[in-house]
Amino acid sequence: MTKIAILAAVAALSLSAAAPPAARAAEPAAQGIMKYAINKPSVAWNVYGPGQTNAPVKDKAVVGGNGVRVQVTSPTPDKPWDSAAGQAVNGKIAKGDIVTIAFWAKAEPVDGGPATANITSVRVQQAAEPWGGIVEGKVAVTSGDWQIYTVSGRASMDADKGGAGVALHLGSAKQTVVLGPLFVLDFGPNYDPSMAAK
Repeated sequence: MTKIAILAAVAALSLSAAAPPAARAAEPAAQGIMKYAINKPSVAWNVYGPGQTNAPVKDKAVVGGNGVRVQVTSPTPDKPWDSAAGQAVNGKIAKGDIVTIAFWAKAEPVDGGPATANITSVRVQQAAEPWGGIVEGKVAVTSGDWQIYTVSGRASMDADKGGAGVALHLGSAKQTVVLGPLFVLDFGPNYDPSMAAK
């Protein structure tokens, strides 16, 4: 499955989740990709840190119609994890599995600048100290319109059920990002990770 196919399936899944039951039957690709989901897709972001404020938003332009606006007002470039957003991962992860983090996001202009945001770390990590990274990458949110952003990689360690979570490090700059639904997919060890980079 290529990155484009993953994005299309996640987009279809998002749309089918918001659709009436009769319409959901027409989304076999979306239904099929759910067998890889190891989280409950949602906008239930736990946002924390002293340098930010956050609030739920209603926005019909994103599937599900909801998001969370995070405004980083006091950035900590040396410790970007001081302002962050996270969600639980319920499923088990085995070392060597290919894991994809996919989430909807958009940026808003700050102080007359462009609608961009820099998420210096998008990671699946241990849910407790030492917070070891299982899969990690970075994302530049480059639009004021909703888009799906992804990070994929091979798991560097095991995680028991409920032993992992997703963390987005947001504190690198003064910025505003709106986060939508999150999907975490585990494709197992035999998926070709180079396909996720295409």
